[in-house]
Amino acid sequence: MTMQNKKPAKKRRGDYVSHIPPEEAHPCQIDGCAEPGAYKAPKSREELHEYRWFCLEHVREHNKQWDYFAGLGAEEIEEFIRDAVTGHRPTWDRANLNSGHIHEHYFKLHDALYEFLSGSQKPVAPSPPLTAKLRKALAAMDIDYPYTEQELKVRYRVMVKKYHPDVNKGDKKSEETFKQITAAYHYLSEYIKNLSS
Repeated sequence: MTMQNKKPAKKRRGDYVSHIPPEEAHPCQIDGCAEPGAYKAPKSREELHEYRWFCLEHVREHNKQWDYFAGLGAEEIEEFIRDAVTGHRPTWDRANLNSGHIHEHYFKLHDALYEFLSGSQKPVAPSPPLTAKLRKALAAMDIDYPYTEQELKVRYRVMVKKYHPDVNKGDKKSEETFKQITAAYHYLSEYIKNLSS
């Protein structure tokens, strides 16, 4: 980078404080400039944490010429702006956050935190005695009691994808398992609807 060698710059209102004391700085990295290079500037967009050191006058010139988005198209700039809203951190779709899994994990974490802080387990409400038919349906669906309607639907979708006859091409065992899963789903769905009404 070649910039004209000029007289030492006068301090202006709004100038930044140097990054290192001028007496400790190496000379400015512009050829022919003997001023202390106490001001840092990034080398490029890809090397934002690698610096060149300039005097005040030359860092001002560098900053006037600096264009972070040089070489990027309009779509890339728009994508950068959208990502800047979240600080370029990953985000998740809010629709997925409303699924039962997030809430389930929240309550598990809450219970574990309660146990840790209080030194005792949270009292568990006794569950009603389960009938043999209910236990069999829970086992077929591979789900624990108590369950929510949302958990049941999610589990049913997973099981159907695994055991559906179209997927297993005439496998009699998978077909029988599929029938059991379907019957169990309908029974458990009716059971939970009756509980909530």
